[in-house]
Amino acid sequence: MTLAELRIFLAELICDTAFAGKSFFAGGCVRDELLRPGQDVLDADIAVELENGGVRLARTLQKKLNTAPPEVPRGFGTASLAWQGIQLDFVMTRSETYPPGSRHPRVKFATLAQDCQRRDFTVNALYQEILRGTTSDPCCRGFADLEARLIRSLREPNLSFQEDPLRMLRALRFAAVLDFQIEPSTYSAIGQNAPLTGSLSRRRLDDELARLREKCSPKGLERWREMLAETGVGVYLERKVKLL
Repeated sequence: MTLAELRIFLAELICDTAFAGKSFFAGGCVRDELLRPGQDVLDADIAVELENGGVRLARTLQKKLNTAPPEVPRGFGTASLAWQGIQLDFVMTRSETYPPGSRHPRVKFATLAQDCQRRDFTVNALYQEILRGTTSDPCCRGFADLEARLIRSLREPNLSFQEDPLRMLRALRFAAVLDFQIEPSTYSAIGQNAPLTGSLSRRRLDDELARLREKCSPKGLERWREMLAETGVGVYLERKVKLL
């Protein structure tokens, strides 16, 4: 099933409900559909601009689709639902604040424009409204960077990477998998903050490497290794995991 087909299907289910006009595909699924229209979708993030909207929509769809109950972790307003081989991840639009010394943000309901500001890169901050199919770029740089095939930190990159060092590995993965360049100030900040990747848990590192292995071409993997060396990230990763 393509994202377009999934959108039409879900639009019929939410039409004339509180979720109509408030539910959006977000992030990678929108980016990939714009890059390669018509590809089958295996997972999709759905942001809902209603308080606790992600959990509420997941539970509503579970009843309509007669699936297993959604997984609802406590504290983040998120839910996950599997349907016909597609992983659907739901979240309310939200803002995040990171307490000093913590990588676990405090979250609260926020507008779509505010939700955009918590995302990692401009090309991952695109939204497609499910009912009508219109795609928006709240940060005003996502469309241009997608056209330019550029990975750019949505916010000041040093701050973003210090909040969550995994974002550095995500930048390198996206560049390798999508064959994009990394915007110079973003790439420089990866080098400056490379030691922070050594603080990431083995579980998060293994998950990131699995995502890379799943989608990256041999040419992309070679480029990824080059970027690890150029930024210095590889020195800190190889102390904890076996590199590809």
